[in-house]
Amino acid sequence: MAGEAEAMTARRLILSLLNAVGTQRLTAAQMVAAARAFEIEDAAMRMAATRLTKQGLIESPERGAYVSGTSARELRDQVRGWRDVRARRTDWNGDWLAMPGGHLGRTDRKRLAARDRALRLYGFAEAETGLWVRPANLVFELEALRSRLVALGLDGGALLWRISEQASAEGAGFAGLWDRGALESGYREMIAALDESSARLDALPHGEAAREALLLGQAAIRRINLDPLLPDAMVDTALFDRLVAAMEAYDRRGKHAWAAFYTAMDRG
Repeated sequence: MAGEAEAMTARRLILSLLNAVGTQRLTAAQMVAAARAFEIEDAAMRMAATRLTKQGLIESPERGAYVSGTSARELRDQVRGWRDVRARRTDWNGDWLAMPGGHLGRTDRKRLAARDRALRLYGFAEAETGLWVRPANLVFELEALRSRLVALGLDGGALLWRISEQASAEGAGFAGLWDRGALESGYREMIAALDESSARLDALPHGEAAREALLLGQAAIRRINLDPLLPDAMVDTALFDRLVAAMEAYDRRGKHAWAAFYTAMDRG
């Protein structure tokens, strides 16, 4: 936790409050209070808010108030959609989805990073250079999924295929691209961390409780959003569902912690 707190910047904090925590409207006073919880200078927060506004990542509909910006909407909705990830899965019949990228450029680092992020957000793994795959157990139709990926940064010229049959000397072996043991250990560790933190939040000073709730909640949301949503045959999906349920409960505790913190700051 300490390491994550040290890594928190003014920019990250503002985006976290608006995206991960789900605050609909952030006032300047709340921004300053949050900065103090993380020992960030007020001037750094003002500078970060100005830069984020210029980039369109946040907007100021009125003086002293901020909301999530238009250009951040797709990613914001993706981050906030962690509660509904379980509904994205459907039964798996053994088919695979594939994104062949041999015709796409590999020299533009920003383009590569955006492509990688979009594909990983929907559970694709790189089977070999230029070929990304995942089990075809998502509820989306092929074109709808491609549109979602493009909105998140995948190249507009990307192709998305559904593979029903494969033939090779040793078999495709795609299932081995994901480490089942590591995924399930990660679920258990995060559930335990959420339960332990939830049990002590009320006993912590307001600032410490708010800081811990944000850092741990953000880490849990990241784990949930980056989960590949594999089928039952490849991972313990019930354990993952327990993680989402644990985060739903922790999210309520975290919002309460931040409300209490803001109230305490208002009282001086």
